[in-house]
Amino acid sequence: MAKKHPSSEQIQSMLREGHFGQSRELPPADPLTATQMLLEIDRIEPYEHNPRKERNPLYNEIKDSIRAQGGLNNPLTITRRPGDAHYIVESGGNTRLQILKELWRETADDRFFRIHCLFRPWVSESHVLTAHLIENDKRGELTFIDKALGVRELRLVLESERNEPFSQRQLVEALRERGYALDQSTISRMDYAADVLLPVIPEALRSGMGAPQIRRIRRLETACRSFWNDQPDMPDRFDALFTEALTTHDGPHWDLDAVQRELETRMAEITGLSLKHVRLDTDARLATGGNEPSPPRQPLTDGHPTSAATPALGTPTSATPPTSSEPGSLGVPAHRSVDDTVPLVEDPASDEQPTPPTTSADESPTTAVSSSAYDGPGDLKSLRSRCYVLTLKIAKRHDLEDCITPAGKLGMGFLVDIPRESIIPVAGEADALRQLYRQWVWWLLLSFSEESVQPERMERVPDELLLRNLVLKKNDAQALTLVGEPDWKAIGYELLSNPAVPQSTIDDLLTLAQTCRRIRQQMDDDGGLALWKIDG
Repeated sequence: MAKKHPSSEQIQSMLREGHFGQSRELPPADPLTATQMLLEIDRIEPYEHNPRKERNPLYNEIKDSIRAQGGLNNPLTITRRPGDAHYIVESGGNTRLQILKELWRETADDRFFRIHCLFRPWVSESHVLTAHLIENDKRGELTFIDKALGVRELRLVLESERNEPFSQRQLVEALRERGYALDQSTISRMDYAADVLLPVIPEALRSGMGAPQIRRIRRLETACRSFWNDQPDMPDRFDALFTEALTTHDGPHWDLDAVQRELETRMAEITGLSLKHVRLDTDARLATGGNEPSPPRQPLTDGHPTSAATPALGTPTSATPPTSSEPGSLGVPAHRSVDDTVPLVEDPASDEQPTPPTTSADESPTTAVSSSAYDGPGDLKSLRSRCYVLTLKIAKRHDLEDCITPAGKLGMGFLVDIPRESIIPVAGEADALRQLYRQWVWWLLLSFSEESVQPERMERVPDELLLRNLVLKKNDAQALTLVGEPDWKAIGYELLSNPAVPQSTIDDLLTLAQTCRRIRQQMDDDGGLALWKIDG
């Protein structure tokens, strides 16, 4: 039987129905490549997983600018999930979209209703969330806790897409593949902020607490927990003590020193030890990374501890400095921490009057410092390694370690970069004194490095150092907005002779100065030129 073909009238009727029948209608297809569009703003929704949760502090200024120019200068970048009716903001722009909708309601001006957009085809949920993280990070609009929660959510999305759990190392790799570089220590710090700190100090975190402060809290917890666990027959109450101390001091003007004082007071009450004993022990553990036990102490006498003998500045120690400064090793043997490499000289009476260094009748304190500055190998490689380790130790004490880079074959063995956040003290701020000491220490370490003495030296510094780029572009003003410049006439009063500055910082600065002098003497290089040759 011959097959019956539809007539021309039937074919035309089916064509007029669209997609060959109403029951088989298909949604309009999105472009397959990046495409410019003119869209009504009610067809665009903000990205609901935007990492930044707080209102943009510049919201009113941005709104005034958009109103004045009658719309956006740059198109919104949008995308659309498969099957969704609405578009979403793809990478930044939630604030601008919210403002446009607000202006449209207020003015009914069509310029705020139909806007130019750049449509990008949908890739994945993780792609969009990563794009928002990168964009917010680039603009400096994320608090550390918002960034931590954003990375936490991205991790869950990635695990869902790959149907497998991610370790921190796998997360680092996945983020790097997407153009968002974070190291494993930063992710660990983010987890600590989200899991431990957010439930107890949400106001402090939302007020902009940064990574350096979170590092200090974590070190304090480690040191105090270590002390608590070393006491015999202690009840399992440390978590409650720590949480209570944090919660009590939650607020926009965070003061970790107050938290530490409260923790030490409570631990002294419960253990029956003197407050001075607890403070000395905690300080010692903080100085060695938090986990090291305190130096042996004699039994309590009349309720007051007696410290074990602490070596004076003039007393040689038996520690052997590192002899390797190969890339990646940081000049420290793998089985030892940075602080282990350089013996710490702590003053056992730090909360009273500083104890002067022990000297013989024939030597001055200066001679004593000089004789003990470095008692190991005197070759250039070892001296440079010694300088780097000392510098890193000083920097860690003042939350400046991110500024220090090893340079095993250049200059004094270390380089100093611009901090990523301002260290300029602000009068009246709760941490103004701490910032003042940080500023002084940064400038002294930069001076010891000698890297900024001549532009020719900066040309030999690695490209990734921000300070190098600013100096070579003669953009010193931008650098000074982060570090300011202290009053050099006040260096004695503000830092070197100030009893409030940790004695360990002064001791290490003096030792660093002596080690730098030995490098110059060893090279017979008063001008420093030979130290800055490429071949080292």
